[in-house]
Amino acid sequence: MESRFRVIETTRLEDGGKRYRVVDLVEGGSASKYGVFEVRVEAEAVCDTLNAEHPGQKEIRMCGTAPAH
Repeated sequence: MESRFRVIETTRLEDGGKRYRVVDLVEGGSASKYGVFEVRVEAEAVCDTLNAEHPGQKEIRMCGTAPAH
């Protein structure tokens, strides 16, 4: 089974700065719901916690990993 939550990277239009958000691949909704982070490690920690609370969703990529080819 795969994880439900994943970190996505976004780029601010104003200054090109990177931001990281945790998205729920099952319920969707706002990508800012779980916070907007300037450091990926912080977003990954939130993502890991959420995945631990909501284990095992089918056919969803794991948090912070690239898709398998």
